[in-house]
Amino acid sequence: MDLKTAFAGRFKVGAAISRMNLSTPANMKFLMDQFNSFTVENDMKPMFFLDSEANFKEPEKYNLAPKLRFDFASPYLDFAKEHHIPMRGHTLVWHNQTPKWFFCRNYDEGEGLADRDTMLKRLENYIRGVLTFAQENYPGVIYAWDVVNEVIDEGDFRKSLWTETVGTDFVIKAFEFAKKYKAPEVKLFYNDYDTFEPWKRDLIIEKVLKPLLAEGLVDGMGMQTHLQMDNPDLSEYEISLRSFGALVSEVQITELDIHNADASEESMDRLADRYKELFTIILKAKDEGKANVTAVTFWNLLDENSWLTNFRKERSHPLLFEGKCCAKKAYYSVLETVVPKDQIEKWKPEYPDQDYQSPPPFEYFKTMRSLMYHRIHIEPHIDLCFEECGSGDNYILSAQVGFYPFGMQQKLASMGYHVICITLRGFYPSSYVEEDYGDRWYDVFAEDVVKVADKLHIGKFFYMGASHGAGVGWHLMLLAPSRVKGFVACVPGPHSLAEGSMSMRQMVLSGIIKEPPPMDPPIDNDPRREKRRNFRSAHIAMNPEPDPREKAIDYGRPLLKFKTEEKLCEALRTIEVPTLILGAIDDPISTPELMIRSAKALPHCKMILYSNCGHNIDTDLVEELSSEADRFMKQVDHDGRVYAWDI
Repeated sequence: MDLKTAFAGRFKVGAAISRMNLSTPANMKFLMDQFNSFTVENDMKPMFFLDSEANFKEPEKYNLAPKLRFDFASPYLDFAKEHHIPMRGHTLVWHNQTPKWFFCRNYDEGEGLADRDTMLKRLENYIRGVLTFAQENYPGVIYAWDVVNEVIDEGDFRKSLWTETVGTDFVIKAFEFAKKYKAPEVKLFYNDYDTFEPWKRDLIIEKVLKPLLAEGLVDGMGMQTHLQMDNPDLSEYEISLRSFGALVSEVQITELDIHNADASEESMDRLADRYKELFTIILKAKDEGKANVTAVTFWNLLDENSWLTNFRKERSHPLLFEGKCCAKKAYYSVLETVVPKDQIEKWKPEYPDQDYQSPPPFEYFKTMRSLMYHRIHIEPHIDLCFEECGSGDNYILSAQVGFYPFGMQQKLASMGYHVICITLRGFYPSSYVEEDYGDRWYDVFAEDVVKVADKLHIGKFFYMGASHGAGVGWHLMLLAPSRVKGFVACVPGPHSLAEGSMSMRQMVLSGIIKEPPPMDPPIDNDPRREKRRNFRSAHIAMNPEPDPREKAIDYGRPLLKFKTEEKLCEALRTIEVPTLILGAIDDPISTPELMIRSAKALPHCKMILYSNCGHNIDTDLVEELSSEADRFMKQVDHDGRVYAWDI
């Protein structure tokens, strides 16, 4: 017996799915076999509907009615329509995964926030556009929408760009617009996490649900239900379920999982017991008429797909199924809440092996990643995209062709720095360029860093770069030293001017060399570094083929204009900015000899070299290098200079 059959007549049983699930035939057959509802995990959140390119290109045209895109949502809606499986819409309005530019004048983050009236028009037209598209093209497919998500935090309304531009009544306004444009049969929900917390339960009731109910705007409460093995006490969960059930006509469990980092048999038994206790509480409230639970949605299909592994920074085993759609003990314990144990048949997934194989959707990942960037217009036809990590006033700027998702920038953000990771012009998702800047590429890149800082109203900042990103740093130190507090230079060279002008990247792309020299020495008995290298290799393999316009760029090597080693060293001696050089003994590109040459020339430099490391040291030793960078930047902030070399 499957879940949808077992709970038929009580409530829908659904699962969240991602694009990887959608592109894996076995996953989708499994979805239809076990579930009768699904939610799109990410691709129907605001950032995936807002057409950044069109809005940036014609901000006046779309100022009050943002241009929308539906290419992310359509494949899921197509599947639901074709297979007659209903969907929950998630989510129309959220503080997260809504790009900052959407809240800005002319959709430009350099121009400040838009006013309330503008944002209310944008909000209405955005909701109208999404609902109209879904209802006209896929009538009857979406049966419920999470209109607003997660507005209660730390004892009050969450401070967000919504409250900053509109005010706390953006919640009421969003529901007004959703009710105005929705189809009659569609139900509207408020959705939140940790709803079992007494303080949060009370605030949701008083500040969200009651005002919405007074205006006849809300149909139900979405209880996300991200639980842990020992928290919360499920008696508190039951109180919340019944409290919400006493107010609204429907309650839906919208994002169910139970974080469990222990894969042992004993722990799987405990997970099964906890799921059984939870479903017993839900069914009892339903049967007693205390909460009209109309849907329960698990937050993905399989343990391997769960968001919790990344979120918790440890492998999680939180769901009912794993591997090749195999049932865990928790699956049977859930069924036992409604079906006699002796009537439950063993679940036997029989999907052919080829149905588990699908090529990674490269273009999807490329486009999705671009949506996570902020964008700034710096000159005609040139937009620069950047990722923002951390917060506060102590800024680190970094500029490179691309960034590793778990590198020093992200680590330093977690240590209290506000990190801006700029993708260089000419490289996706920043604007492509037709012009060849010749030997000025690095100067142009450095000037762009200053332009971004100006647009973001950043005065002085630290600059950090690795390899070619450090090359940008050398030019920045010479062009705008007054803006830079300190320079963290990973494997920075600069290259010997006797080696020619072409970058290693361009030599490979042009076929001059088949592949670069080995960047890193072998690892002996260091499983953490080996795992990190494997992850980096997998990340690189997931990247799509570069655009031909990127391939055509040869930005060369930094500081070529100085022509000779003597003149290069003379230029380095003029750099007064405190500099930390982090290098590797076995680096074939930025060799120890080159870095020592640079350190000797710099007036204020500290240098650290690591043995058994190569050119990718910044991703090999993230924690170690971040710790050294943090120590250096704190010293510079305190003293304004570095006093000692450490070679």
